[in-house]
Amino acid sequence: MFLRSPIMKMLAVAQATSVLFFSDLSRNLIKLSHSSLWVNPLFMLRCFQHCVLWLLLSWALLSCEFAPGDEDPMMAQVFDKKLFASEVNSVVPETMDSTDRILARNAYVDRWIKENVMLHEAEKNIPADLQIDKLVKDYQASLIMLQYEKSVVESLLDTVISDAELEAYYDANKSQYQLESTIVRCHLIKFPRSLDDKTLKKIDSSWKGNKDSDFRDLVSLSTTFAETYYLSDSIWYKLDVISQEMPKGSISLNAIRNNKVFQLTNDDYYYFLKILDVKDKTEIAPLAFIQEQASRVILHKRKIALLEKLREDLYQRAVSRNNIKIFTQ
Repeated sequence: MFLRSPIMKMLAVAQATSVLFFSDLSRNLIKLSHSSLWVNPLFMLRCFQHCVLWLLLSWALLSCEFAPGDEDPMMAQVFDKKLFASEVNSVVPETMDSTDRILARNAYVDRWIKENVMLHEAEKNIPADLQIDKLVKDYQASLIMLQYEKSVVESLLDTVISDAELEAYYDANKSQYQLESTIVRCHLIKFPRSLDDKTLKKIDSSWKGNKDSDFRDLVSLSTTFAETYYLSDSIWYKLDVISQEMPKGSISLNAIRNNKVFQLTNDDYYYFLKILDVKDKTEIAPLAFIQEQASRVILHKRKIALLEKLREDLYQRAVSRNNIKIFTQ
């Protein structure tokens, strides 16, 4: 029997304690009876009687069936609808601390009351021609089909998209992807001012060098010391994102049109920025910039085609097995 009320828990403890006490007392009295000490028989009898009575009482109380209201008290009532503690407890995580649990319980009760007040009013004003049963069945059918389609898509949809497929989609649809803001390819590194002079000289030398080894050294130094670094040649960034990493007001469209390399300093950081390419807004976005969006579109089209094929295959199977019958009136 599941012990939920404090009284039942206390009785369970009392019962266990009485069993232990009774057992221990029995052993001690037996020892006394075999010892040379004289033991009053009346005293022994009374001890046994008290222990037995307490044990029987605790067992009896624990065996009683408590009324539902005692174990599952009502927490709210709105007209003829009742909310019991068991429902509230089932939605409030037991892992919450006591204060948060009380707040969550109160919030649930308050929401339940308001929803049921609204429901009561809605039930009184249902249009006479509203077919509730049909609406419920239609909604249930939609949920069942949606869940089935989801499981089919998760198990059968091919999510691998080749570069050739991406390029073909881009070539056919690039006009739909006009930029709404300026984007850039760039190298950006931001080092803290706390760097020692020796490290800073290495960074400056690698930044200005043109050899592959210089760039490898720059990547290594950035990985070790930089707070922020963008060193990919193929990734496009919105100019607004880059300007937010630089000193305020230092980077704008006009600034990068007039200069492609920047080395700036303020009280906190050393900034290194090199603009590799620029695409103004109203231009067509490059494939690399819209690749994720294009991939979602391709997968969505695959999903639609997969489900259409599924419906047709299921229809043809049902026809071939004579599971479809059409009756003329």
